[in-house]
Amino acid sequence: MVIVSAGAIAFLFGVDFMWEERQIIRINAAGRTAITDRVIREETWSLFANNLLITTVSCSPADLEALAAGWAFTRGYLRDRNDLGSIATDKRAGTVSLALRKNDKNSITAIAEDPMEAITLSPKDIYAVWETFNARCALYQSTGAAHAMAVIDGTQILMLAEDVSRRNALAKIIGKIVLEGLDPSGKALLVSSRLADDMFAMIEPTGIKMVLCNGAVSAGAVQRAEAAGVTLAGCIKSGNMNVYTHAKRIEHAPL
Repeated sequence: MVIVSAGAIAFLFGVDFMWEERQIIRINAAGRTAITDRVIREETWSLFANNLLITTVSCSPADLEALAAGWAFTRGYLRDRNDLGSIATDKRAGTVSLALRKNDKNSITAIAEDPMEAITLSPKDIYAVWETFNARCALYQSTGAAHAMAVIDGTQILMLAEDVSRRNALAKIIGKIVLEGLDPSGKALLVSSRLADDMFAMIEPTGIKMVLCNGAVSAGAVQRAEAAGVTLAGCIKSGNMNVYTHAKRIEHAPL
């Protein structure tokens, strides 16, 4: 039985509820217990650029403008904030429409820089910021069913995005980078999930030179990171990480 009809409330009051509360049966060592649980919501949204469909996604209904901008960036429709004229969100139709100043697809060019000078962190810095990152993942803390991405400047979290889909969460954080015109120099990306080849392909054009993942990474992602001069680390837990590429950016320092 649904306790809160989040979709109906969101439509009537313009509030984006990220979960529904449901009455469930929990079975554990203590036996069977009736409790109220939070179940993450998904909605289907279609994203357009100059009236052309970019993609249709099932996503968490938050940061939708960033979601559209991120997918448009990774698909090559815009290079930066200057290519974007306006964004229109239609909740009834489930669409986000970008008006671009250029009608043709733009080529994305990553910012060139010395790959060994982008950012340097110690393991202690990384473990510390990871604790802050975990505490800031509100949707995950509420539902246990969300992925999160964050951009950091040293040990400071600059922006964060969450979604039921890890690729949508990645598109949202990329969209925030684009919309805010963030300089990727000296920044790192935190990824709460494993990282596959296609996800790294989304990250690479941003110019970020350090990617830190909670989960494992694929061989394709490692190969791309090596070629792109990106430091890639995975399986990050307190006291442990695997550094796959360009390890000089992670200092050898006592924990």
